[in-house]
Amino acid sequence: MKDCPCGSDFPYTDCCGPLIRGTGFADTAEDLMRSRYTAFAKQNWEYLVLTSHPEEKKEMARLESSLIDEGAEWKKLEIAGTRKGGREDNEGQVDFIAHYIKDGTPQTLRESSRFYKVNGRWVYSRKDSTLPPVPTAPLKKPKTFTRDTAKIGRNDPCPCGSGKKYKKCCAS
Repeated sequence: MKDCPCGSDFPYTDCCGPLIRGTGFADTAEDLMRSRYTAFAKQNWEYLVLTSHPEEKKEMARLESSLIDEGAEWKKLEIAGTRKGGREDNEGQVDFIAHYIKDGTPQTLRESSRFYKVNGRWVYSRKDSTLPPVPTAPLKKPKTFTRDTAKIGRNDPCPCGSGKKYKKCCAS
């Protein structure tokens, strides 16, 4: 059995599969986030529309599959953090990083997703979610090398003591 794309290490049939098939519902905002990632990986547009906030379903249906990039190969989901979104909550936030490959180039998508409970079921709000800027690593100063002896020229005698020119001895 293949592990679920959401990264849970459970088989798809026991993890996100029941949610996407409609035989189960997400208990938490993170569960819905993971199942939506899996729907992207499996290109299941209907599930993405179904689990959108009711006020946004028309827009999502209008966009159709333009949000699913058929050329992307989804590789890994990392949950960076959650705020609320538990079984007893009515709203929650899940920060994630999705890794994928597009045109042979590894890429990442970062999002801070907002979820709300509507009629007892978790839904995703695209309009309340944000794509935070990707932090960039500070530029490192190039390492400097300082020489403690004079540079040996090509035509200088080789320091090994052979009596040959450096270019004909140890430099070659």
